[in-house]
Formats: sequence, C-alpha cells, structure tokens
Amino acid sequence: MDESKKENPQLSVEELKIKGNECVKDGKYIEAVLHYTHAIKMEPNNYILYSNRSFAFLKLDQHYLSLQDANETVKLQPNWAKGYFRRAEVEAASGLYDEAIISYTRALQLEPHNPKLMESIRGITELQKKKLKGSQNTIWICTCIGLIIGILVVILDYTLTANPTLTNPISMVAFSIALSGIGFAVGKTATLMTAWSAGKSLQPPPDLISDEKQENEQTIPEKKTKYSKAQARQRYKQGKQL
Repeated sequence: MDESKKENPQLSVEELKIKGNECVKDGKYIEAVLHYTHAIKMEPNNYILYSNRSFAFLKLDQHYLSLQDANETVKLQPNWAKGYFRRAEVEAASGLYDEAIISYTRALQLEPHNPKLMESIRGITELQKKKLKGSQNTIWICTCIGLIIGILVVILDYTLTANPTLTNPISMVAFSIALSGIGFAVGKTATLMTAWSAGKSLQPPPDLISDEKQENEQTIPEKKTKYSKAQARQRYKQGKQL
C-alpha cells in the first residue's frame, strides 16, 4: 500500500492539549474546546484538561460549562490552587463576588505567596465594595426623589388650587414622608433585582436542560402492572392451558 494513502496516527492526549493551548493563544476558543474535549474522552481523569477547557469556555461566555469544568478540576485535584482559581474566575464573571472571594481565598491557602491570587482578591474586594456602595446610592437617590416629589406635590396643591387638599402641616409632612417611603421601596426592589440577576449566567442552557430531560425520561423504568393474588393465579392457569 502506498505510504501516502495511510491515515495519520491518532493524536495523543499531550498533542491534543498542545493544540488546544495553541488555539487559545490564537483566540480560537471553539477549536480549543474541541481539542480538549477529545483529549478528555481519552483521559477522563486529567484535571489539567478540565482546567484548560474551563478557561476556553469562560472566554466563550459559557459560564455554566466553565463552572462545571472548574468544579471537576477541583474534584479530581483538590490540592491544586489553579482549580479554585478557575472557579473563582467564573464566579467573578457571573457577579457572584462573595463566592469568588471564597474560591480565591482557598487557592491562596494552597499557594500563599502567589501574587496573582493576591491581586485577584484585592480586585474582587474592590468590585464588591463598589457594588454595595452602588446599591446604597440607588436606595438613597430613590428615597430623595420620592421626598422631593412629595414636597412639590404639596407646594403645587397649596399654591395652585382654590381648595387645597393638604391644609394641615402634619398631613403635608406625612404625605411627603409617604412618597419618600415609596421611593425607598422602589430603590430596595431595584437592588434586590440586581442581586437576583447575579449568577443568572450560571444557569444551564435551555438546550442542555431539554437534553437532560430526555435522558431522564429514557432512563425511567417502565412501571409494571400489579395484580392481586387471585388475578395472578388466574393468569397462571391461563398460561398453563395455552
């Protein structure tokens, strides 16, 4: 047989990993995922492959898949700091700053003198502070807007109407305070909605959920019909007669 017609030998795990790393350097993250996935099928307990694929998924904004690989990395090698670092990076990108700090700290415990981990913790702590300050500012601004609107309504009601509705100073103050309370509630709701949206990108993709449902439906055992003792004896007799 002509040597040129022979098929190329299958790439090894190390060769696939190198190809994946080269694709990451070139920004070809989808191709990198394919190489890492092929290598993982050949060597499913290689935690470095999961770590590398987690990074590639993160670059593709596939946070759910990236977190799954990061968790698998930690599971396979719990004493490797980079696994926790990968998980922290996904959590930070998803807005889960508290969880990210915990993961970064766990990585730092394994590598106490790693400057990159120290810088990451400082950076995520600053983001957390800004987020908290932003939430407080939102509540404060909404409360002030409510109070200002309340005061303007009272002034306009008193100056522009022949028969003002709010004539008593106590009722004027109470009305203004009530509107400021509404503003506070609006601001609080807005901050809660923002907090609720954090981590939303870690939800599994819809197509993945449907696939899992189909797999679960296929694995559900068929229910067997239950018979009473008399029915069982009758079916036994019928079977002997056939």
